[in-house]
Amino acid sequence: MSLQDRVPKQLRLGDSVISVTMEDDVAVFPTSEYVLVEISSKAGKINVPKISSTIRNLVRNDKRIVAIRGYGFKGIGLAVRIAHELKLMEQRFRYEMTFDTFDATDSDNKTITSVQIVIVPPA
Repeated sequence: MSLQDRVPKQLRLGDSVISVTMEDDVAVFPTSEYVLVEISSKAGKINVPKISSTIRNLVRNDKRIVAIRGYGFKGIGLAVRIAHELKLMEQRFRYEMTFDTFDATDSDNKTITSVQIVIVPPA
């Protein structure tokens, strides 16, 4: 089974456009299958080590799938930085990640390029 096949169906983006209606810099949406972390395109300073550590515990200890969606320039940069911190934190545990880009629209109906990083525990 490929890594893409292990991504939950709700996280497979295809060519859909996501509508972003975030009021906070970071939002978390837990489901029974995965945890979705969204980072706003207008995010200010966020605690990257704390977010990375929380995601690390969810993936490593709880064997949960975590998706990080970063919207716009700032959101993409912060999402990738979180993924990078995860890789730096762990030496013996192998993270499996998929990276996808997609389009999103903000409250002004402006299209913004975005990224989704899905972190899957090793099989």
